[in-house]
Amino acid sequence: MNPLLQTAITFVSLLVSIVTTDVCTGNICTCSKDFTLVNCDSKPWLSLSNVEFPSQVVTLTLINDKLNLDSSTDRSKIENLPRLLELSLNQNPLGNIPPFNSSRIQSLSLDDTSLTSARFPPSYSNSILQKLNLNDNKIRSIQSDDFQALGNAKLKSLRIDNAALTTIDQNAFAPLIQLQSLSLRNNQLKSCEFLSTLRVLSSIKLDGNLFTSLPPQLITQSSIKSFSFTNNRISIIDESSPLFTWQKKNLTNIHVFLANNSFDCCQSLWFIRFLKTSAHLVQDAQILTCATPSVYAGQNLSALNPDAMNCGGSQPKKWSWTVERIVAVSLGGSFIVLVVAGTIVLFVRGRRTRTGYTEIGGVNDPLPNAPEMPTEQSSFPPYGEDNDDGVSTYSTAPSALTDASQARSLSTAVGVSVRDEKIV
Repeated sequence: MNPLLQTAITFVSLLVSIVTTDVCTGNICTCSKDFTLVNCDSKPWLSLSNVEFPSQVVTLTLINDKLNLDSSTDRSKIENLPRLLELSLNQNPLGNIPPFNSSRIQSLSLDDTSLTSARFPPSYSNSILQKLNLNDNKIRSIQSDDFQALGNAKLKSLRIDNAALTTIDQNAFAPLIQLQSLSLRNNQLKSCEFLSTLRVLSSIKLDGNLFTSLPPQLITQSSIKSFSFTNNRISIIDESSPLFTWQKKNLTNIHVFLANNSFDCCQSLWFIRFLKTSAHLVQDAQILTCATPSVYAGQNLSALNPDAMNCGGSQPKKWSWTVERIVAVSLGGSFIVLVVAGTIVLFVRGRRTRTGYTEIGGVNDPLPNAPEMPTEQSSFPPYGEDNDDGVSTYSTAPSALTDASQARSLSTAVGVSVRDEKIV
């Protein structure tokens, strides 16, 4: 053989060997000893055309590369892995969900891949996908047929967190008949009508959205056992809340998370009472605090006494009048009535009793026409000390009725002269 041709063949063979070197054999990626786990993260790859993965790989991560997987050649490098179950393509500039034809992948993660739609291509009609992550994208809305291609899948877990979602069609998740866990955290949702179509859903996470109250779907969806509404805008929870129905039905196998909401405690007195008896339904009850009014800001809801709260001069509720209060008020009122009645009786008796005189002829006046005398001097000297001849207790003045009358005037017990009678 021509030596030059031999050299050329050797060079080509070596070049092919280098190009098709397995990523694990060439220490290009981090691989487990049995090659079931392969991490090819942060590689400057625009394409997979020159990359070969070990056939034993079960979990493959291609995180933070520069792949868009528009080429069927690139996708075939993944589709042809016979044992592949878990694939992560996070932080690649995909733009769209790659149209894989693999029916073996059970877990797919497409976080932060510049997705603007959640529409799955028809190639997923035979998928057995069970876990799907679409976090950190700009999906904004989910239409009724976006997951139609996954109708035959066995999807049980779906996460679309931080995806700028504002609207979700009521029937968007209807094809996902086996979905058990749904996470829609840190979006801009205000309602969740779509919950009514998820018949076997057991957990829903709606933390960090724009809910101002607990939605009524928490009553109609009986399969869900865990609801999470932390970091929303819920301010009032009252008798219209689904919690009222939970309490009325005496449910014990269901719970909700409500931390970091701005509760108006004066408008949520019912909820504060609810926590006294049914705190087991609110898993984070011990860390819930008031935002308003300012007098209760920062105080723990479970530590407040709703019957003792001062909420703008509102009248106390009828159930706040305890037996002790009723008895105390009754006894106090009876005591006041007795004191007032006794005072009136004593006053009346004091008016009728006067010392020093006796009523004469029904006239309650000792000297009707007599001038008052100074209180320092006695009108009459004590008995037996009448030594002043000029002063006598007997009247010697002539009677006004007759000049001939010289008879002494009789004296009453109180010194009032009896009028002389004419002597014949």
